[in-house]
Amino acid sequence: MAERKLGVKARLSQGIRGAIRGGRLAPLARLAALDRDQWMALAAYRGLVQQAFAGRPLAPQVSSVLWDNGAFHDATERKPFFSPARRELENSSHHYGHDIQIKRRARLPLLGPPLPWLLEHGLKVSPSATFERPRGWSRGYLCMGPRRAGWLQERFGLAAEPIGPWIAYAQPLLPAAEIASLRQQLGPTLLVVLAHSWDQVERRMDQRACLEAVAQQAASGGYRSVIWLRHWQDPELLDLPSQWIVACNGHRSNPWFLDALRTLLELSDGLVSNAFGTHLGYGVALGKRLHWLPVAAEQDLSGLSGAKAEEEAAEWSERQRLSAELSARLALPDPGSAVRDLLDPYWGFDCLRSPGELRGLLTGQRPGPRQSWRV
Repeated sequence: MAERKLGVKARLSQGIRGAIRGGRLAPLARLAALDRDQWMALAAYRGLVQQAFAGRPLAPQVSSVLWDNGAFHDATERKPFFSPARRELENSSHHYGHDIQIKRRARLPLLGPPLPWLLEHGLKVSPSATFERPRGWSRGYLCMGPRRAGWLQERFGLAAEPIGPWIAYAQPLLPAAEIASLRQQLGPTLLVVLAHSWDQVERRMDQRACLEAVAQQAASGGYRSVIWLRHWQDPELLDLPSQWIVACNGHRSNPWFLDALRTLLELSDGLVSNAFGTHLGYGVALGKRLHWLPVAAEQDLSGLSGAKAEEEAAEWSERQRLSAELSARLALPDPGSAVRDLLDPYWGFDCLRSPGELRGLLTGQRPGPRQSWRV
């Protein structure tokens, strides 16, 4: 068959690629290398998480290294909140791969034009808690729940869109059949997520009391297996029961962090914690039983000073109040709706967007109605 002649557009594209590869367009070559490094980063992190979850017996510990300039480096050697990703204009929008999650959900290129939004990756429960300030290019904020969206709108006068719990946009790393097989092997499973440190803020607790309380909860709740999720910044405990599974989702720069967390949640039947953190709403969103661990955590703010220390103290105080309220509601005979009502303003369970709605929001088109999500 005779070879088809290339059209003008195809010939132009082929010529540009050849010029870049031949070094005749140096500035463009540098830009191409930048994109290539970002693609390599996505693939490298994907390899880490797939390797961690592929081994049997299950030992899903993702390395806490981070990818920078074509290689992995020790995360502890980098400054606080550092992310080497260059997918978005705002550095913090890369934390935990939130940008990847929503672009994949909206069927947008994972590497493409930066989103015109600031992505609030964590949980804030007090009006005074700050996040990244608006930039000249930003249309506003994407966050989880309507309460936080209202606070942001009032404070900055910009759009703030609640899009529901981030975990809803994550995808398990393992096929459904393999998750079902593992669940059968593990039996009823309890996922442990404790209060953890973050950069300048250190959180401590009686680890021995935590171990004993988790063991007691597992026994009383009818759980056969325990998954102990370790934060990358906290030291690894060496005296955990040998039959418990130790997990780690890696550094916050891991763009597949939430996929790893969703996999752990789908392998589990219950979630136990002593921290009012993002994971609680994720557990409720995925229909897991919640348990409160009666071991208090202490927070050390000596690494902060001035207004930032006061802000974090106020945030911690409100989290402690909410923790007490959550513990009381979990003690009710049928805590389901009471717990959901408490968490909903912060996680926005019914604020989730369909792929089409999210695509319209991210690309500047008029967003459609919010979608109620069910597992």
